[in-house]
Amino acid sequence: MSEKRMNGPTLVFVITLISVLNFGNSCLAQQKEKRKIPSRQLPIEERDQGDSFIENLGELPGDIVTLPFKIVFKGLGFAARIIDHHGVLLRVSDWLTSEDEKTKVRPSFTPGSGGGFAFRRNDIFKRGMDFRGSAYFGVRTRRNLYAGLRDSQLLSSRFGLEAAGFYARLPDEDFFGIGNNAVAERETNYLYEERNFKFDLLSKIGRNRIAVGISYSNTDIKKGRDPNKPTLQDSVDTFFPGGIPGLTGAKMWSFQIKFYHHTRNETGHPTEGGETFIAYEFSDQIGGESFGYRKFTLDLRRYTNLFYKRVLALRFRAEITNRFQNGQIPFYRLAALGGQFGLRGYRPVRFRDRDAMLGGIEYRWQVHTWAIAYGFFEEGRVFSDMLEDFSFDDFRYTFGGGLRFRGQDGGLIAVLEIAKSKEQIRLNFGLNTEIGRF
Repeated sequence: MSEKRMNGPTLVFVITLISVLNFGNSCLAQQKEKRKIPSRQLPIEERDQGDSFIENLGELPGDIVTLPFKIVFKGLGFAARIIDHHGVLLRVSDWLTSEDEKTKVRPSFTPGSGGGFAFRRNDIFKRGMDFRGSAYFGVRTRRNLYAGLRDSQLLSSRFGLEAAGFYARLPDEDFFGIGNNAVAERETNYLYEERNFKFDLLSKIGRNRIAVGISYSNTDIKKGRDPNKPTLQDSVDTFFPGGIPGLTGAKMWSFQIKFYHHTRNETGHPTEGGETFIAYEFSDQIGGESFGYRKFTLDLRRYTNLFYKRVLALRFRAEITNRFQNGQIPFYRLAALGGQFGLRGYRPVRFRDRDAMLGGIEYRWQVHTWAIAYGFFEEGRVFSDMLEDFSFDDFRYTFGGGLRFRGQDGGLIAVLEIAKSKEQIRLNFGLNTEIGRF
């Protein structure tokens, strides 16, 4: 069943507002002095509450929405004071961090990869060379392994190198079909296995970062391990008689150019500024001519400090994938929406096609020094050709809210989120990792 034009104007608003704000003049955040200052002397965006009946009346809707969070945090605040009194967090942090603070180990959990840990070692072979590694494990032999070396100033003060490799084995990935109208009742599953190696040339100039690199990937697609769902391979003739490109996997090499620019005032919980990410990828099959494509990605984010420590976060993302010559696009390299890819109220990778568009808005409120409550609304859809067949018909939407817990340095500790879509209600949880990529 389709979701009609009622969602189109919202997406236009998000796109226009982000584009204007993100490329306008950026504002640097002003640090509030530690001493006690009368509320009326503070900038309006730093006040905890209004000073007049009209101001407090305008804040009333937000107070009603966040009242459950206030009640919860009364209890959490009491627990936090007990924990801080006994130094539990400090002791755990010290145990996972070396004395010189160059080595850190953090437990981690992500819905798509499972549980595991992330390891970091700075200045491993020389000053400025960092090592990053992670290992995640889940049910049915689910595995995600990563290791990489990075030195942003290996060649000069502005140029560096990064080399990395990862292995992924995802035994029960869902496939619903290709297109914005893929039917949930045709859910199948498959096993995805990939070995990937990449090598990037890095450049950092001010707040601009550029990466140019090549990568090699060897992907295998096999029958899924979920006994409660039919496998993709056994369902092609029944559900997808036109065939699925990349049903057995492929070996491919890729060339990528990535550009990133930011004006945000901090990394952990930005209240002002924005982020711009642009990427181009060209991929071709090794030892064959069946697959080849070009992909363009644009991701814009903007953060605005509204009033009373409330932050409005806006996001727009677009992805366009075109065939190269006569090559096909493997189904697992198509643009995707659902779960951690956007539209958090849907199952992961619920929709796939060549192109995708996503718009999102979050209203954030710092309810505690180490916790941020937020509500969000997202809408988007996939297209077979967005430039030729763009339409505001059948945009999918999701909404929900949650809590982000952060450490004193602004680093993320955990995310607890509930999201609603037309198909289901999802409870998302992440430990030392973002979900929703927002």
